[in-house]
Amino acid sequence: MKFLSPILKDKKYVFLGESSHGISEYSQSKVRLIKYLHEELGFDVVLFEGNIGEGAAVSAESSINQYMNSNEILSAFLSPWNNQETKPLIDYLIQQRNTNDLSFGGFDMRGTGYFFQFLSNWIKIYNDKLAQRYKEIELNWFETYNNKMVEGNSLSREELSNVKNSYQEIIAFIHTHSEELKREYPNEKNLAKVLEKTLENRFVMLERYYKAKKAEETTTEETSSIIRDKMMGENLLWLSTQVYPDKKIIVWGHNIHVRNRQIEIAGKDIDRKTFQKWKIQSMYENLPSDYKKKSYIMGFYMHDGTIAERYATVSNQVNFDKKYSKNSLEFILNEIPYDSSFIDLKYQKKEKYNEWMFEPITALNQGYWEDRMIIRNHYDGIFFIKHVGPSHYYK
Repeated sequence: MKFLSPILKDKKYVFLGESSHGISEYSQSKVRLIKYLHEELGFDVVLFEGNIGEGAAVSAESSINQYMNSNEILSAFLSPWNNQETKPLIDYLIQQRNTNDLSFGGFDMRGTGYFFQFLSNWIKIYNDKLAQRYKEIELNWFETYNNKMVEGNSLSREELSNVKNSYQEIIAFIHTHSEELKREYPNEKNLAKVLEKTLENRFVMLERYYKAKKAEETTTEETSSIIRDKMMGENLLWLSTQVYPDKKIIVWGHNIHVRNRQIEIAGKDIDRKTFQKWKIQSMYENLPSDYKKKSYIMGFYMHDGTIAERYATVSNQVNFDKKYSKNSLEFILNEIPYDSSFIDLKYQKKEKYNEWMFEPITALNQGYWEDRMIIRNHYDGIFFIKHVGPSHYYK
């Protein structure tokens, strides 16, 4: 990994993408990368494409509970990477946390269950009635988000106001008891702020769904993704400035969230006959320009193999029965005589043998969605792995 030192020595943020979550070799490579970035280049925070509140709650609990192991952390917080390949990284994070040397968390706004359990149990210590009320608020939020909002239906203004007021009541309670949180979780000085931010995300998300106008050029699914990526960008910026202002941060997420200038990319999935421009700004695109100047984006791509997403009903077989176009990233990088390789794009000048970096080519997203792009406009570097296999998930 020493080749990364001159490239990343002045960077404060490193983004690690992936063309799919369900690839064993991607996670294995990132474990090595993160250890190197921490031990040799001084990066001291890892933020995953997981919920901001789940990450804070799991981090807080693991800081005081020596019996909370990596499998519990994976199942509570990192469901897409709850696999054998990511476990060594979580073991490493736990080991480093004991010396308060490496922090971890999330930046997503989509919620699961651990945060809800963690916060309701904590509130119950001081106010059993409010804890019960909080449970009702959260269950209603999950039902609304998972059903009504994804289907494109809007809350009434009155319902929206009631949800906001309910969450603000819980936020006020946390703020009032922030000193108690500091005493209970002494290694998590910003825990109260992150819990409050998580609950604020709940009603801000609903407000944005409410305000989103139905337009023919934007489907309900696209509107959902636009809101999500914008809020993930806001969360990441907030964490960088309010929680980890003096830290060097590694960000782990899908390529479509971490790459730059995504709306310049044209995509064609298996149901389309022509390329169409992306309508969703990535999380990274939503960050300010001065943040981007301190960043380096690595995209992960592969040539062929098997992808197994966490909750997919079938595995995706990639490129077992076809040949790539000569004008594709996969064809070009498959010419390299190594099983895996890293290619810097950011610091190159155009010449005979690297013209492909400066001209439109295609690359596979999720193993089947074809993107057409000038690749150095969107990534600073590429990790390419020729043959991949599926992640090995825990039950």
